[in-house]
Amino acid sequence: MLIDAEKRGGIISRFAIKHKKALWLIMLSHILWALCYPPFNLGPLAFIVLVPVFAATAKLSRAGAFGYNFIGGLFYNTIMYYWIYNVMKVGPSVTILMGLVLLIVYLSLFNGISGLLFSVCRKWRFGWLIYAVLWAGLEVLRTKGQMSFPWSHLGYALGEYTSLIQLASVVGIFGISIIMVAVNFLIYKTYTQSRLKPVLILGGVLALFLMYGIYNTGGSAPVSAKTADVSLVQPSVEQTKKWDEDYFEDVMNKTYSVMDKADLKHSDLIILAETAVPAFLRRRPLVQEKLQKRAVANKADIIVGSLDFTPNNHPAKPFNYFNSAFLIPKDTARPFQQYSKLRLVPFSERLPFDDFLPILNYVNLGEGDFSEGKSNLFWGDKFIYSPTICYEVVYPSFIREIKKGGAELLINITNDGWFGKSPAPFQHASICKFRAIETGLPIARCANSGISLFYDSKGRTLAKTRLFEKSVLRHKFILNPVDTIYLKIGDVFENLLFWIFVSFITFLVSRTCWRAIHH
Repeated sequence: MLIDAEKRGGIISRFAIKHKKALWLIMLSHILWALCYPPFNLGPLAFIVLVPVFAATAKLSRAGAFGYNFIGGLFYNTIMYYWIYNVMKVGPSVTILMGLVLLIVYLSLFNGISGLLFSVCRKWRFGWLIYAVLWAGLEVLRTKGQMSFPWSHLGYALGEYTSLIQLASVVGIFGISIIMVAVNFLIYKTYTQSRLKPVLILGGVLALFLMYGIYNTGGSAPVSAKTADVSLVQPSVEQTKKWDEDYFEDVMNKTYSVMDKADLKHSDLIILAETAVPAFLRRRPLVQEKLQKRAVANKADIIVGSLDFTPNNHPAKPFNYFNSAFLIPKDTARPFQQYSKLRLVPFSERLPFDDFLPILNYVNLGEGDFSEGKSNLFWGDKFIYSPTICYEVVYPSFIREIKKGGAELLINITNDGWFGKSPAPFQHASICKFRAIETGLPIARCANSGISLFYDSKGRTLAKTRLFEKSVLRHKFILNPVDTIYLKIGDVFENLLFWIFVSFITFLVSRTCWRAIHH
């Protein structure tokens, strides 16, 4: 008995030493992976950053592959999303901290699943391709449902390298991720098998990236008689004071001051950020009057973010609250128009599943408790544009709907001041770039504290502000919208990736259960 115990102890000890190295390698690689995203400018490193993860995972059982990559995911997602803690400065600290921890744990499950899938696919003949497709299917899964938080797809690591992501106009962000995962896998196979074939495939993939990037960004600018003269107002209001009623007049005066010092005359459109009016605009007639006065004086329509509410009959929820964008016309005979945000941030703006579980309407964790708007809106007479608010641009399908609806320019208003001096504003701005390339839709993005910018239909930066800069940015777009390949195939492609992933997981679980029953 004692000898058996000693043997078992020795086996466990050797197992622990062997797998401790794998765990360290996976953790360090996940940390390095998180640093590939803007603003660190290490994007090309994402083509090889998964190789050590694959090498370490190959030595593990399937359970170990899931568990160790889950642990690596905890480090990765902590670095990727630590900035959410900044919301604690203006919200319930304990609730926000608990929500952040739960979010990191939840997202790390996806890292664990990716490790498990590699363990399954790694020895298959075309495992590199199957695994890359399953990875993208897993990313598509993260865009689904009320718990979705699709912020850190692998392809987004290349956000600072516009020429390398032009293929998004054909395959979208998920196609970019497929290619990058495949490259990592092929490098791993080359390293472990010393074969020439993976090298040739790898060279062809990278050449495709570069050649298409050069092709798609080359040539002269399109010629069109239709233009859009747009001004972005970035007052950089301090977030901790913005929602204090005692500072409301100071906040608005700061915004008016930035507007009045700039040359806004004869802009087609003046854009203010999300919640630029930190109150219920329809309950503030004086603010309405001052904004419309400036619209008339500058002969330009104004878009401004604010809040709104309507009565509701629910006993636990007497009002529906909305995060909205208002269009204030330069012509006083025209009425104000309103768009209310459709895609709400889980836990921050809404408790998930409160429509399926009515009891959740009685739970107050300090979230915004917003309701969804009704539909996309399309405004404008000289040109057609559509407003989006903050987080909505992280959904490729959402922006495709807008382009298909006839928009010639995408307007995005946001308030990234919540996140302080962190990577979040840079990453959020970079994500918009992919939407421009995928749809061929130029973008005007206005942020309270930055980064405000203009992208053309190729995702090239036309102008942008610095973070926490008081500034007005103005640009005259030449509107010559084109329909990209991904605009036409994106829905089918993403649905295909999703169902391939679901079918594979169903098959894997069924086979595992069958073997367990018969053994």
